[in-house]
Amino acid sequence: MSISEVFNNQSFKYFLNLLKMKTRFYLKGIIGLILLLTIAVGCNKEDEAPEFASLSFNGAEVMTKLPAGLTNSTDQYAQECVDMIETALDMSGFIDNMAVPDYAQKSSKKGSGDTWTWTWEYGGESFTFHWTYDEDNSKKYWTMEVSFGGGPLFDYIEAWEMKDGSQGEVTYNFNWVTIYDGDPIEDYMDLYWKYTWRLDSLGTYYFTWAYDTNDAEYDFFMRYEIVIYADGSGEIDYIFFDEPYYHMEWTTSGGGSWIYYFGGVETSGTWPAG
Repeated sequence: MSISEVFNNQSFKYFLNLLKMKTRFYLKGIIGLILLLTIAVGCNKEDEAPEFASLSFNGAEVMTKLPAGLTNSTDQYAQECVDMIETALDMSGFIDNMAVPDYAQKSSKKGSGDTWTWTWEYGGESFTFHWTYDEDNSKKYWTMEVSFGGGPLFDYIEAWEMKDGSQGEVTYNFNWVTIYDGDPIEDYMDLYWKYTWRLDSLGTYYFTWAYDTNDAEYDFFMRYEIVIYADGSGEIDYIFFDEPYYHMEWTTSGGGSWIYYFGGVETSGTWPAG
Protein backbone atom coordinates (compact mmCIF):
# COMPACT_ATOMS: atom_id res chain seq x y z
CA MET A 1 0.00 0.00 0.00
CA SER A 2 1.49 3.36 -1.01
CA ILE A 3 1.41 6.59 0.99
CA SER A 4 -1.32 7.97 -1.29
CA GLU A 5 -3.43 4.90 -0.54
CA VAL A 6 -2.73 5.37 3.16
CA PHE A 7 -4.28 8.84 3.07
CA ASN A 8 -7.42 7.41 1.45
CA ASN A 9 -7.69 4.62 4.01
CA GLN A 10 -10.77 4.87 6.29
CA SER A 11 -8.76 4.10 9.42
CA PHE A 12 -6.32 6.84 8.57
CA LYS A 13 -9.20 9.28 8.02
CA TYR A 14 -10.58 8.34 11.42
CA PHE A 15 -7.28 9.06 13.12
CA LEU A 16 -6.88 12.27 11.14
CA ASN A 17 -10.27 13.49 12.32
CA LEU A 18 -9.29 12.59 15.86
CA LEU A 19 -6.12 14.59 15.44
CA LYS A 20 -8.12 17.61 14.34
CA MET A 21 -10.46 17.35 17.32
CA LYS A 22 -7.71 16.80 19.87
CA THR A 23 -5.49 19.60 18.56
CA ARG A 24 -7.74 22.45 17.48
CA PHE A 25 -5.03 24.90 18.45
CA TYR A 26 -2.41 22.97 16.46
CA LEU A 27 -3.89 24.24 13.20
CA LYS A 28 -3.88 27.77 14.55
CA GLY A 29 -0.27 27.24 15.49
CA ILE A 30 0.62 26.21 11.95
CA ILE A 31 -0.91 29.40 10.58
CA GLY A 32 0.95 31.42 13.15
CA LEU A 33 4.13 29.54 12.43
CA ILE A 34 3.96 30.51 8.78
CA LEU A 35 3.34 34.11 9.83
CA LEU A 36 6.30 34.22 12.19
CA LEU A 37 8.60 32.50 9.70
CA THR A 38 7.68 35.20 7.19
CA ILE A 39 8.33 37.90 9.74
CA ALA A 40 11.67 36.46 10.80
CA VAL A 41 12.85 36.11 7.21
CA GLY A 42 11.80 39.69 6.62
CA CYS A 43 13.98 40.80 9.50
CA ASN A 44 17.19 39.54 7.95
CA LYS A 45 19.41 41.34 5.48
CA GLU A 46 22.19 40.09 3.27
CA ASP A 47 24.76 41.99 5.33
CA GLU A 48 26.84 40.09 7.85
CA ALA A 49 24.92 39.31 11.03
CA PRO A 50 26.34 39.61 14.57
CA GLU A 51 28.77 36.79 15.22
CA PHE A 52 28.05 33.90 17.57
CA ALA A 53 28.33 30.13 17.32
CA SER A 54 25.72 28.57 15.04
CA LEU A 55 23.93 25.23 15.20
CA SER A 56 26.00 22.64 13.35
CA PHE A 57 23.12 20.26 12.61
CA ASN A 58 22.84 19.58 8.86
CA GLY A 59 20.09 17.33 7.55
CA ALA A 60 21.84 16.93 4.19
CA GLU A 61 24.88 15.47 5.96
CA VAL A 62 22.69 12.99 7.78
CA MET A 63 21.25 11.85 4.45
CA THR A 64 24.75 10.95 3.25
CA LYS A 65 24.82 8.25 5.95
CA LEU A 66 22.20 6.29 3.98
CA PRO A 67 23.38 3.66 1.47
CA ALA A 68 23.27 4.60 -2.21
CA GLY A 69 21.19 1.49 -2.87
CA LEU A 70 18.40 3.12 -0.83
CA THR A 71 18.63 6.73 -1.98
CA ASN A 72 19.01 5.75 -5.66
CA SER A 73 16.29 3.11 -5.68
CA THR A 74 13.31 3.68 -7.98
CA ASP A 75 11.09 1.41 -5.91
CA GLN A 76 8.12 3.38 -4.51
CA TYR A 77 8.59 2.11 -0.96
CA ALA A 78 12.31 2.87 -0.93
CA GLN A 79 11.52 6.37 -2.21
CA GLU A 80 8.84 6.81 0.45
CA CYS A 81 11.33 5.72 3.11
CA VAL A 82 13.84 8.35 1.94
CA ASP A 83 11.12 11.01 1.73
CA MET A 84 10.00 10.27 5.29
CA ILE A 85 13.54 10.63 6.60
CA GLU A 86 14.03 13.90 4.73
CA THR A 87 10.73 15.23 6.10
CA ALA A 88 11.67 14.38 9.67
CA LEU A 89 15.12 15.97 9.31
CA ASP A 90 13.89 19.19 7.72
CA MET A 91 14.43 21.99 10.21
CA SER A 92 15.63 24.43 7.56
CA GLY A 93 12.92 27.03 8.08
CA PHE A 94 13.64 27.27 11.78
CA ILE A 95 17.41 27.17 11.44
CA ASP A 96 17.17 30.14 9.06
CA ASN A 97 15.53 32.06 11.91
CA MET A 98 18.63 31.51 14.01
CA ALA A 99 20.44 34.23 12.05
CA VAL A 100 20.44 37.60 13.82
CA PRO A 101 20.02 40.63 11.49
CA ASP A 102 22.87 43.13 11.31
CA TYR A 103 20.75 45.94 12.78
CA ALA A 104 19.96 44.03 16.00
CA GLN A 105 20.87 45.75 19.27
CA LYS A 106 23.07 43.79 21.64
CA SER A 107 22.19 43.79 25.33
CA SER A 108 22.35 41.42 28.30
CA LYS A 109 19.65 39.17 29.74
CA LYS A 110 19.60 38.35 33.42
CA GLY A 111 23.39 38.25 33.40
CA SER A 112 23.45 35.07 31.31
CA GLY A 113 24.76 35.05 27.77
CA ASP A 114 24.52 37.68 25.05
CA THR A 115 21.11 38.88 23.84
CA TRP A 116 20.26 40.65 20.59
CA THR A 117 16.98 42.50 20.18
CA TRP A 118 15.34 43.81 17.02
CA THR A 119 11.88 44.98 15.98
CA TRP A 120 10.04 44.37 12.73
CA GLU A 121 7.13 46.65 11.84
CA TYR A 122 4.46 46.15 9.24
CA GLY A 123 1.02 47.71 8.72
CA GLY A 124 1.26 49.65 11.95
CA GLU A 125 2.05 46.51 13.98
CA SER A 126 5.38 45.53 15.50
CA PHE A 127 7.04 42.27 16.54
CA THR A 128 10.10 42.39 18.79
CA PHE A 129 12.53 39.48 18.85
CA HIS A 130 14.90 38.61 21.69
CA TRP A 131 17.66 36.17 20.73
CA THR A 132 20.09 34.92 23.39
CA TYR A 133 23.26 32.89 22.94
CA ASP A 134 25.19 31.28 25.78
CA GLU A 135 27.60 28.40 26.31
CA ASP A 136 29.39 26.45 28.99
CA ASN A 137 32.31 24.02 28.89
CA SER A 138 30.44 21.40 26.87
CA LYS A 139 27.32 22.93 25.30
CA LYS A 140 26.02 25.83 23.24
CA TYR A 141 22.59 27.31 23.98
CA TRP A 142 20.16 29.43 21.96
CA THR A 143 16.86 30.96 23.03
CA MET A 144 14.44 33.06 20.98
CA GLU A 145 11.43 34.91 22.35
CA VAL A 146 8.96 37.21 20.63
CA SER A 147 6.56 39.93 21.75
CA PHE A 148 3.86 41.84 19.91
CA GLY A 149 3.27 45.57 20.30
CA GLY A 150 5.37 45.83 23.43
CA GLY A 151 3.41 43.04 25.15
CA PRO A 152 4.73 40.05 27.12
CA LEU A 153 7.44 37.77 25.80
CA PHE A 154 6.53 34.31 24.48
CA ASP A 155 8.86 31.36 23.91
CA TYR A 156 9.57 30.53 20.28
CA ILE A 157 12.84 28.59 19.87
CA GLU A 158 15.00 26.85 22.45
CA ALA A 159 18.03 24.85 21.37
CA TRP A 160 21.20 23.33 22.71
CA GLU A 161 24.02 21.34 21.15
CA MET A 162 27.18 19.67 22.36
CA LYS A 163 30.21 21.61 21.19
CA ASP A 164 31.45 18.60 19.26
CA GLY A 165 28.08 18.38 17.46
CA SER A 166 27.44 14.84 18.67
CA GLN A 167 24.13 15.60 20.34
CA GLY A 168 21.51 18.31 20.40
CA GLU A 169 17.91 19.38 20.70
CA VAL A 170 15.71 22.05 19.14
CA THR A 171 12.25 22.90 20.49
CA TYR A 172 9.71 25.10 18.71
CA ASN A 173 7.06 26.37 21.08
CA PHE A 174 3.58 27.34 19.92
CA ASN A 175 2.33 29.26 22.95
CA TRP A 176 3.36 32.55 21.29
CA VAL A 177 0.35 32.06 18.97
CA THR A 178 -1.74 33.95 21.54
CA ILE A 179 0.02 37.07 20.26
CA TYR A 180 -2.49 37.31 17.43
CA ASP A 181 -5.03 34.62 18.31
CA GLY A 182 -6.35 36.06 21.53
CA ASP A 183 -7.07 32.75 23.29
CA PRO A 184 -5.84 32.22 26.86
CA ILE A 185 -2.18 31.28 26.93
CA GLU A 186 -3.04 28.10 28.86
CA ASP A 187 -4.33 26.56 25.62
CA TYR A 188 -0.83 26.63 24.19
CA MET A 189 1.29 25.69 27.16
CA ASP A 190 3.68 22.85 26.39
CA LEU A 191 2.55 22.67 22.76
CA TYR A 192 5.67 22.16 20.70
CA TRP A 193 7.69 20.36 18.05
CA LYS A 194 10.89 18.85 19.36
CA TYR A 195 13.87 17.54 17.37
CA THR A 196 16.64 15.56 19.07
CA TRP A 197 19.73 13.86 17.67
CA ARG A 198 22.66 11.87 19.00
CA LEU A 199 25.71 10.10 17.57
CA ASP A 200 27.00 7.38 19.91
CA SER A 201 30.50 5.95 20.30
CA LEU A 202 29.74 3.10 17.87
CA GLY A 203 28.79 5.50 15.10
CA THR A 204 25.04 4.89 15.42
CA TYR A 205 22.95 7.99 14.69
CA TYR A 206 19.63 8.58 16.45
CA PHE A 207 17.10 11.22 15.45
CA THR A 208 13.56 11.93 16.65
CA TRP A 209 10.91 14.47 15.72
CA ALA A 210 7.92 14.68 18.05
CA TYR A 211 4.79 16.80 18.20
CA ASP A 212 3.68 16.99 21.81
CA THR A 213 1.45 18.88 24.25
CA ASN A 214 0.44 18.63 27.88
CA ASP A 215 -2.54 16.47 26.84
CA ALA A 216 -3.07 13.92 29.62
CA GLU A 217 -4.54 11.25 27.33
CA TYR A 218 -1.49 10.74 25.08
CA ASP A 219 2.25 10.79 25.62
CA PHE A 220 2.64 12.40 22.20
CA PHE A 221 0.49 12.96 19.12
CA MET A 222 3.12 12.30 16.46
CA ARG A 223 6.65 10.96 16.64
CA TYR A 224 9.30 9.91 14.10
CA GLU A 225 12.14 7.74 15.34
CA ILE A 226 15.12 7.21 13.03
CA VAL A 227 18.18 5.04 13.64
CA ILE A 228 21.08 4.88 11.17
CA TYR A 229 23.85 2.44 12.09
CA ALA A 230 27.52 2.96 11.31
CA ASP A 231 27.33 0.57 8.32
CA GLY A 232 24.48 2.57 6.75
CA SER A 233 21.65 0.18 7.61
CA GLY A 234 18.82 1.52 9.72
CA GLU A 235 15.14 1.84 10.53
CA ILE A 236 12.38 4.41 10.90
CA ASP A 237 9.19 4.29 12.95
CA TYR A 238 6.22 6.61 12.81
CA ILE A 239 4.00 6.67 15.91
CA PHE A 240 0.57 8.33 15.83
CA PHE A 241 -1.39 8.96 19.04
CA ASP A 242 0.89 6.53 20.90
CA GLU A 243 0.19 3.78 18.35
CA PRO A 244 2.67 2.43 15.74
CA TYR A 245 1.62 3.55 12.28
CA TYR A 246 4.49 2.39 10.10
CA HIS A 247 7.90 0.79 10.36
CA MET A 248 10.58 0.62 7.68
CA GLU A 249 14.08 -0.81 7.82
CA TRP A 250 16.90 -1.22 5.33
CA THR A 251 20.18 -3.10 4.98
CA THR A 252 23.66 -1.92 4.06
CA SER A 253 22.86 -2.66 0.40
CA GLY A 254 19.76 -0.40 0.47
CA GLY A 255 17.19 -3.17 0.21
CA GLY A 256 14.53 -3.08 2.87
CA SER A 257 11.11 -3.93 4.25
CA TRP A 258 8.02 -2.02 5.36
CA ILE A 259 5.02 -2.54 7.60
CA TYR A 260 1.92 -0.30 7.76
CA TYR A 261 -0.57 -0.58 10.61
CA PHE A 262 -4.21 0.49 10.18
CA GLY A 263 -6.44 0.08 13.23
CA GLY A 264 -5.24 -3.44 13.92
CA VAL A 265 -4.86 -4.36 10.23
CA GLU A 266 -1.27 -4.88 9.10
CA THR A 267 0.20 -4.87 5.59
CA SER A 268 3.86 -5.42 4.71
CA GLY A 269 6.33 -5.99 1.94
CA THR A 270 9.94 -5.55 0.80
CA TRP A 271 11.92 -3.55 -1.72
CA PRO A 272 15.18 -4.35 -3.58
CA ALA A 273 18.34 -2.27 -3.47
CA GLY A 274 18.66 0.28 -6.27
